[in-house]
Amino acid sequence: FELSVRAEDRFFNRATGTIPAFDVLVNGEAIVSTPAGDEPITVLELSLPEPGAHFITLRSEDGAIAGEANPILVSADPEQRIYWGETHAHSGQAEGIGTMEFFMRFARDDARLDFVTHSEHDVWLDAGEWEQMRETSATFDDPGRFIPYLGWEWTRNRRQGGHHNVLFRTVGDQQLVSGLRFPTLSQLYQELQIRFDPDEVLVIPHAHQPGDYRQSDPLLEPLVEMMSMHGTFEWFMRAYLSRGHQVGLIAASDDHLSHPGYSAPNRNSLAQRGGLAAVMAPERSRDAIFDAMKTRHTYATTGDRIILDMRVNDTAMGQRAPFAERRDVTGRVIGTAPLESIVLYKNDEVLWEQDYLMDMGASSTEELLLSFHSDATPYHVGDAPRGWRHWRGTLTVEGAQLEAISATDHVNPSTQQLTHDGSTAQFATNTRGDTSSLRLTLANVQPDAVIALELEEAMETGSGPPSDRVHQVIDASQARLRLRDMRDGALEQPMPTEGYADGMVLRRIVTDGPRDVRFNFTDVNDPRQGDYYYVRVRQANDAQAWSSPVWIGGYPSR
Repeated sequence: FELSVRAEDRFFNRATGTIPAFDVLVNGEAIVSTPAGDEPITVLELSLPEPGAHFITLRSEDGAIAGEANPILVSADPEQRIYWGETHAHSGQAEGIGTMEFFMRFARDDARLDFVTHSEHDVWLDAGEWEQMRETSATFDDPGRFIPYLGWEWTRNRRQGGHHNVLFRTVGDQQLVSGLRFPTLSQLYQELQIRFDPDEVLVIPHAHQPGDYRQSDPLLEPLVEMMSMHGTFEWFMRAYLSRGHQVGLIAASDDHLSHPGYSAPNRNSLAQRGGLAAVMAPERSRDAIFDAMKTRHTYATTGDRIILDMRVNDTAMGQRAPFAERRDVTGRVIGTAPLESIVLYKNDEVLWEQDYLMDMGASSTEELLLSFHSDATPYHVGDAPRGWRHWRGTLTVEGAQLEAISATDHVNPSTQQLTHDGSTAQFATNTRGDTSSLRLTLANVQPDAVIALELEEAMETGSGPPSDRVHQVIDASQARLRLRDMRDGALEQPMPTEGYADGMVLRRIVTDGPRDVRFNFTDVNDPRQGDYYYVRVRQANDAQAWSSPVWIGGYPSR
């Protein structure tokens, strides 16, 4: 396989200047080095003869720079492999920046994607620009290595059906079905069915300007985009699943800087790193990957290339198993960082969960994780999701020494800051349906130790704001988290606001949790036709992944 070693700045751009040599270590053993020079990307060919999970780390020769690669799972003659792609990102062709050529080169050479869609807004495309998109997609098509899918973003407000990305199997002479001529979702579905074979076109609604989850065309719409740089929207996929739609899950970026598949968070709207679509297919080919998306052989991640497998009665994610009263759920997760938790859902209710980071004991030295979270569900059905909640203020440690504090996720320079002086830290972060955490190292911890927080007043933000509940000002508040009040290694501090159950969680964590976990659970309780199961994975670095569901019984799968 190929390993791309990329030196970058904090905005995920290629580094400039002199690039040091890097040692490449597999499972802690140095096997090869990259050359020093002025090239920020070096591609190496590696071979791993032993089956199982392998972890690759990198370090400069002076030890000043270190990094981690994606985990590698070696299997003998696998029926399917994981292919990584981006189905929703922009260049300067509509409302972003950058050329289409730069967009494609970044997807192929920097993000190392297997497939991509340059999905511009139809309302800002003329016939000449659409022709350029078709020509560029055809030019960069490299069978067996890199696959651009021709497509666009059907752009209507949420009251007319919401935004949907439309992808074609092939790059031909297709014409887009614009929202300017077909301005409702039912008209889009109808016109696509008239013009094209449903097997040749794919429609994916997304949650920022939410697709209308009260209706969905099962021949055209097998997937939903449940996470992007705009936020993490579990409510969106639950809205489709709870209404009986048989849809799989993917994530994307909605990047506007011509950085598809590897997007740096920026501004108050595209405020978190973009997601990725993981597709399980037998080969890296146009038809195999498109067929896998049509049949929901997919899962979603928040950008980290987490390896995830989940099955029910040996039926793969995204599929429908025959009815059985006994349901054996099995799976495996190989993380890009230590795993925090795995949660198994049945019909959107938690069925089983396992925490892999919690440390029950207390000592004179503490490793703690302080996590902020906020709900992003729309206030009313059909409205846009709630905006970003901004958490900023002062953190003070009493009765202990604050030795270190750091952010776990990718820092957005527009909205996230952290400074540390003695036992006090100034911080700013934001959440929208996700979690943002601070990792604290305390020393000389006394029995009455407290983490005191002074939170400043802050306005919610986000583009495409809701109309039924506009962005609200969150009042200033205080919280005192006493370490002695922790139960089973955790302490929850609710911070509700106007119908939303936001809050903070303080947890004791182990310093180096597992990264390769197998799980199993048997469900025999109240088996019904049409039950569905899926899992959510969360890592210590706040990255997440969600499997597509497995349905049991009910109507036959297409």
